[in-house]
Amino acid sequence: MKILHISAHLGGGVGKAHAALMEASARGRGKVARMRHTFVLLEPPKDLDYVARIAAAGGRIVVAPPVEEIPALVAASDIVQVEWWNHPRLYALLATADLPPMRLALWTHISGLNAPLIPERLPALADHTLFTSPCSYAAPNLEPVIAAGRERFAVANSGFGFSPIVRPPARAPLRCGYLGTVDFIKLHPEVFDIIDAVDADLRVSFFGHLDPLGEVAARAAGMRHPERVRFMGYASDPASVLRELDLFLYLLTPGHYGTAENALVEAMSLGVVPLVFDNAAETSLVRDGRNGHVVHDADRCVALLDALHRTPSLLDPLSARAAADMRRTRTPRATLRTLSRVYAGMMDMPRRSRDFAAALGVDPRGWFLSTLGERADVMGATQRLMGRTCAKGSLGHFHACFPEDASLTALGLDMRP
Repeated sequence: MKILHISAHLGGGVGKAHAALMEASARGRGKVARMRHTFVLLEPPKDLDYVARIAAAGGRIVVAPPVEEIPALVAASDIVQVEWWNHPRLYALLATADLPPMRLALWTHISGLNAPLIPERLPALADHTLFTSPCSYAAPNLEPVIAAGRERFAVANSGFGFSPIVRPPARAPLRCGYLGTVDFIKLHPEVFDIIDAVDADLRVSFFGHLDPLGEVAARAAGMRHPERVRFMGYASDPASVLRELDLFLYLLTPGHYGTAENALVEAMSLGVVPLVFDNAAETSLVRDGRNGHVVHDADRCVALLDALHRTPSLLDPLSARAAADMRRTRTPRATLRTLSRVYAGMMDMPRRSRDFAAALGVDPRGWFLSTLGERADVMGATQRLMGRTCAKGSLGHFHACFPEDASLTALGLDMRP
């Protein structure tokens, strides 16, 4: 079975997921081991690590081919899988290229619960849509298409844990940390107020890229107790960092775009107990009082941190269950079984032409607006998507990819530096 993956790139979560899946498939036997995977990347990769791992496991990598060569790759494949998030180059290829009939799988790497949304007409074009978290079933703009054919949807987890370890009991002082995107597009805006308000002398290490001139650095510097926060930079070996923590302080903003939450899965797989807000993506993984703590507001979070700092042993039973739950549910083999089942069912389907332009729009302005939804306030939503920056899927990102496109200028935002 020949699977063609179309992806903007193979960095971040999507690259990590496919590297793990390819390596597990190469070690396996049976149907999953007999698949042949080709990855078309629409832009040159900035980080070659995952690309190299995929290639070493038998994947074929095609980097930024001329658009006119892609239809032949589609025609030669049994199944085309679009690795979907709202990357401008994915829109441009699908909406403008003359692609032949295909069997189409869609693997979404954003939750779709908040902007950026999964364009509501896109799953209707797919033979099968795969979510990376069950939370995406609640995406408000997808309710009609899911209701019309729920059998065409499934969950294929893309976040996988590490091998379990034997952890010593948690002891004082509590070792607390965060690993992930160090930006308020992901972090909860009150995270530093919460750390400041704890009576105990709590110390929290943040691992991830930090803009020293950005809002996160400024807010941390303005704390009453700035010494409680340490910015440790990018963690090239997440497992070694996470092994040294007792509590994973994963406090995310309610409107974040995350779905698989790789860092949360990895932390829990090593027995690091998570403390999260009750956002949908996090609560699909964390069960309050079973394998972690879920809080509704900042006051409850502060009180819980004080209690855990006084009595770290409260974490021990949750730690064991967190590791066991991830070992049972968040593995490459489990996802491979899901993909194998979906692909086998799709092979009985005919190849069909797809009108992507009708589903996505015909120009960059339409493509960007499809991420906001019909009820969205354009100006407000673009600010939430960091409109003046080049963060992924933002208006700035679209403008960077299509700098001369007049349709983006028509949105009325000045994109000059």
